[in-house]
Amino acid sequence: MQQTEKKLRHPPYHYAVINRLTRYKPNCDRIAYIEKELAMMGVKTTVTYSDMPHGSGTSDSTGDLASKIGDKKRELLQLRNEVELIDLAVGMLSDAKRLIITTRYLEDQQDKYAQWLLKKKHAVRAIQTYYTMKDQAIDELADKMGEKKGE
Repeated sequence: MQQTEKKLRHPPYHYAVINRLTRYKPNCDRIAYIEKELAMMGVKTTVTYSDMPHGSGTSDSTGDLASKIGDKKRELLQLRNEVELIDLAVGMLSDAKRLIITTRYLEDQQDKYAQWLLKKKHAVRAIQTYYTMKDQAIDELADKMGEKKGE
């Protein structure tokens, strides 16, 4: 049997940009969570005494904590960089395209709501115009984010 390839409606970079945009809100939520977690982490200062026998090895809870904090800070930095790059790229779009991308992907709303906002704020009436503008905005973001390198 011959296997047929599914023809993509858009080039692969288009889907890569959409993937990055849809991760924006979860990344913002993760940033807030890590910041709270880091604020609550502290050095264990209480000593635990017990009559139970313990192993002769020593444990370094401070070193383990420092390692965890370092890992969290690294993850936080990566997430902040991704969010800031998306903010910067979206900020370079025209007002109407920025409204579409922000509403549809960064605020995680439906296309119908984004169309309604576009119609209300920019007097764009046709649905085809909305989808054309959305595709153009994603194309521009692909250029700005460096996703078109392989094309």
